[in-house]
Amino acid sequence: MKAFVFAALALPTVAMADGASVSFLTEDYAPYSWMEDGQAKGHGIDLINEVAERAALSHSVEITKWTRAIALAEKDASTCVFSTARTAERETKFQWAGPMYVEGTYLIQKSGANADVSSLEQALTKSIGTQVGDFTVDLLEELGAAQVDAAPDLEKTMKKLAAGRLDYVILGQESANALTAEDAGLEIAMEVSRDEYYIACSHDTPAAVVAEIDAAMDSLIADGTQAEIVSRY
Repeated sequence: MKAFVFAALALPTVAMADGASVSFLTEDYAPYSWMEDGQAKGHGIDLINEVAERAALSHSVEITKWTRAIALAEKDASTCVFSTARTAERETKFQWAGPMYVEGTYLIQKSGANADVSSLEQALTKSIGTQVGDFTVDLLEELGAAQVDAAPDLEKTMKKLAAGRLDYVILGQESANALTAEDAGLEIAMEVSRDEYYIACSHDTPAAVVAEIDAAMDSLIADGTQAEIVSRY
């Protein structure tokens, strides 16, 4: 996994002659999306670019803080945020396209830690780190987690785990796999849930545009392009 760099970047708009214009927002969360040498990387970025091309949309992609991304996508016209867990609390706030992914959510820990824990119920009594505005905050609360620590971003959450201030960090499957593959001092502890991750667009985004995005994402999955793009990372 690449080093964490948390900065906003607006990529040049890709012009399509007759296409609508859509702003796509996301966070720095490798391997889905991250900044490297001034460029946005990740399979989430590649998928959105392919979706925009297939839907004949002009588009921009910006990597920013998750709380800002989801807030803008809720209120700004022709604005979408990805990859967004489709939860009951969020259902009516957005128009939905996708899903982009269906995958597990995991707890990771320092290698060899929490040897006294043998079940999710026990793990939920420990301190678990996540990020402000992430769907896992609500997920953990619904599961009855005793100590949820929500930092501004993933970099700060991981620093807390390294410093021994957290027992676990909760992450999407791809990020959990990437982090534990790169760092022998980390390991996956257990699966918490399986979830679908969508492109969530504001209600001020034209419904026809959302339908085009949805159809393009469906076609990426149907023809195997989504799996091929994810496999690159």
